[in-house]
Amino acid sequence: MRKLFRTLITFVLTAAVLMGTSTDVYAAVKTGPDAVKSVKDKPSPTTAVTEPAEFRAVWFSFKDWQTFLKGKNEKEFRVIFSAVCQSSVDNGLNAIIVHVRSHNDAAYPSNVYPWSDEMTGGNPGYDPLAIITETAHAYGLQIHAWINPYGFRNGEYCGDATLATKENILAGIREILEKYPVDGIHFDDYFPPLGAATHNALLKDVYTLSHSYGKVFGVSPQGNIENNIAAGADISTWLSAKGYIDYICPQLYWSNNYSKAGNVTMYSDRLARWTALNKADIPMYIGLAAYRVGEVSKTDLGWSLRSDNLSSQITELRRAGCEGYILYNYTAMISPACAAEMQGVRNLNK
Repeated sequence: MRKLFRTLITFVLTAAVLMGTSTDVYAAVKTGPDAVKSVKDKPSPTTAVTEPAEFRAVWFSFKDWQTFLKGKNEKEFRVIFSAVCQSSVDNGLNAIIVHVRSHNDAAYPSNVYPWSDEMTGGNPGYDPLAIITETAHAYGLQIHAWINPYGFRNGEYCGDATLATKENILAGIREILEKYPVDGIHFDDYFPPLGAATHNALLKDVYTLSHSYGKVFGVSPQGNIENNIAAGADISTWLSAKGYIDYICPQLYWSNNYSKAGNVTMYSDRLARWTALNKADIPMYIGLAAYRVGEVSKTDLGWSLRSDNLSSQITELRRAGCEGYILYNYTAMISPACAAEMQGVRNLNK
């Protein structure tokens, strides 16, 4: 069913590109603003949009690339990513966290990493990240470059594992910051078992490097605190002193009707534990599971029982003093299954 939905969405988007038509917010194709012009060879790294009072973002993952952008020519890419931006704005968001390095590869021309087979299908003949940053800013959206620093996921290194060195990670980030006006660098939750000291040293260097270009750096660890510690993701240290991260975004992908009986407030419990860890008052955003909306689960009943999970979670994170949220992921956010939940989110952001 998911494959059929992705195929249908891609067909609609491609048809809209070729025919010059538009569709509603769920298909996500609308006419962009006049400010979207031709891509400059070297965008100014100082270009940025206004810092929002509340950070409201969506993750655009390598899987979203595969659904919407992979294999597209430049014209199609521009129209479809404009639609992504319009849909994000229509849903009350002000930022997109876009995968640019996921498997020891790159979705832009790089001197460090090869072209991404996962995201672009090889060299597309144009610079996707230049288009992404230009287009997002034209819509008033922040754009953060999402990196899996080691290309590590599901217990193994992806692509060319020899590229997964600290030197390459830093060189690749410097390359992005020099060439593109991104608003920040973003790490996900895939930390290989290298030990806390190794990860902490990398985070300090990335923080310093990002700040040298006037950009922010944040990490989105998994929501299970014990699992982070076991993987060497030293969240207690990151939240106890300045100099590691500018923000943290734990992925709290549970409802408040957890367990077979549906009587465990897992989201609220995890939120309370995370906010209690934050000794240094680091800005905290919360990762929310748009992808779980409507899911029939024997252990987390809320996703099928309620249609206000996301809006109630946003209300609660605001009361807890968190500065924003990020939805996972774009495909889920615009899906028909998520329509009722996202209407509740939009109502909160009016």
